[in-house]
Amino acid sequence: MLFQELGKVKRTWIMTSLILIAIGIVMMMCPVRYMGMMVSALGYVLLVWATVLGLNYLASKKTLMNYVTLTGALFVGLLGMFVLVHRRDVLPIMGLLFGLFLVFEGLSDLFNAFVYARRAGKAAWWFLAFLSLITISLGVILLANPWWDTPFVLKRVVGFMMLFASAVSIIRVIMTWPFKSV
Repeated sequence: MLFQELGKVKRTWIMTSLILIAIGIVMMMCPVRYMGMMVSALGYVLLVWATVLGLNYLASKKTLMNYVTLTGALFVGLLGMFVLVHRRDVLPIMGLLFGLFLVFEGLSDLFNAFVYARRAGKAAWWFLAFLSLITISLGVILLANPWWDTPFVLKRVVGFMMLFASAVSIIRVIMTWPFKSV
């Protein structure tokens, strides 16, 4: 049972990395005139994700973690509706969403560096923690958004940051798998 759960964690990490790579490449290659359509697609993806999380809650055993997941689903749904309603404001929405995503992804990577990589006996777990701190700082910089005021530059910066976050995720999977016996 434990190894099945660890397999789910590994698959989640790999899929997150692949999604981040796809988002980064699309953000770097997409012309500016299609940014409104990309923001609308992002809003719909957030709504679908919230629906899936809500349906998972209905099928769950109603433990505390499931209530936390339901709260996250409601937040994601509200965020998706906000994106769809305010899709004309492409710049602040992109900076907000991807900045928050990078901060949460960096915090997750930092947690995984301390919990998994250090326990796996990897000597360079501190390197993963350092990369996680860089990801968090990139998210904070993107949230502050002091330098990028054109959609062309901002989408390139977001694309680069997503590719960096995916590289950190791939390094995390390599460093924490396979686990050594504790």
